[in-house]
Amino acid sequence: MSYAPGIKEFVDTVNATLPPDYYTYPVERQRELYDSLTTALPIDVPDTVTWRDATAEHGGRAVRLRIYQPATTSGDAVVFYVRGGGFVIGSLHSHHSLVAEIADRTGLVTIALDFGMAPENPAPGPVEDCYAGVSAVLADPAAFGLAIDPTAAVVAGESSGANMAVVLSMLTRDRGGPALRGQALISPVLDFTRWRQGGEDAPLLSGGEMEYFVACYCPDARQAADQYVSPLLEGKFHGLPPAYVVGCEKDSLRVDAERYVELLEQNNTPVRYVLEPGMVHAPVRARGVSEPAADMVRRFCAAVVTLADGGDITEVPGV
Repeated sequence: MSYAPGIKEFVDTVNATLPPDYYTYPVERQRELYDSLTTALPIDVPDTVTWRDATAEHGGRAVRLRIYQPATTSGDAVVFYVRGGGFVIGSLHSHHSLVAEIADRTGLVTIALDFGMAPENPAPGPVEDCYAGVSAVLADPAAFGLAIDPTAAVVAGESSGANMAVVLSMLTRDRGGPALRGQALISPVLDFTRWRQGGEDAPLLSGGEMEYFVACYCPDARQAADQYVSPLLEGKFHGLPPAYVVGCEKDSLRVDAERYVELLEQNNTPVRYVLEPGMVHAPVRARGVSEPAADMVRRFCAAVVTLADGGDITEVPGV
C-alpha cells in the first residue's frame, strides 16, 4: 500500500529531525527534538486567531491552559484539545499552530490542555491534570474571560491525546460531570498492554518507542491494564458522548480506533469512523506538506462543529 501524496516526504523530514531512536536519548533532549519539528515542518498560525495562557485550579491541581479565540465565532461551544506525544514529549508550543487552526476552522473557542508529563508525572497524573482543566473552565467560564456554553464542550486529541480524550469522556460520566457533547479522535492508543514487550514497527511509530512510552506512563506494569489507561480492556462504554474517530491505514494503532468504534456502536453511541488511506500514525503535522493530510484536518474540524452543535455525527458535511 502506497503513501498518500506528500506523506513519504513528511516521514523523511520527521526522521531527519527526530531520529527513530530518539527515545533512547535523555528525556529533555527528546523533548527538544520533538519541539524542533515546528521548525522542520513550519505552519503559520492563522492571523485571525488570538491566544493567551491561563492557569486553572481544580481538585488541588493547578494546570496551564492556552486559550485560542477566533476573530469570528460560529457558536458558544468550546473545544478542549489534548496533544499527543506518548505522555512524554510535546508541549503547548509543539501543537500551537494546530490548535490555532482548529479554532480558526471551527469558529469556536479552543483550549489546549497542558499537563505534567511522564516519567516525572506517570498515570493517572496527565489525565487528572486534563480533567482538572476541563472541570475548572466549565464550572466558571467567566473566570477565564469566556462567554461559552458549559454544556457544549467537545474533547479532542491525537494519539496519546486521543487516549486522554476518551478517558476524559469516561471520567466525566463516572464522576457525574462536567457534561461533554462529543469526542473527536485521531489515531487513539487504547490498549497499552500489547506494547509492554515492544511490538510491530510502523512508519513514525516503532515497537521500541511504544514500549518506552508504556514504561514511562505505567512504571507499575499493572497500571497498563487499568480501564482509565487501556479503555479497550476493562472500560465501560455506555453513556459516552457521540464520537468522530479517525484511523490511518499505515498505523499500527488503527486496530485500537476500529475496536473502539465497535464498542461504541454496541452501546448505541452515535459514531462516525473514517479510515484515511495512505496515512501514517496521527499525521496532523503533515498538513503543510500533504494535501490529503490538510484535508483530513479540515474534515476533522467539520466533525468537531457537528459534535458541538449536537448534530448527527454520522452525517458530517464533506466527510
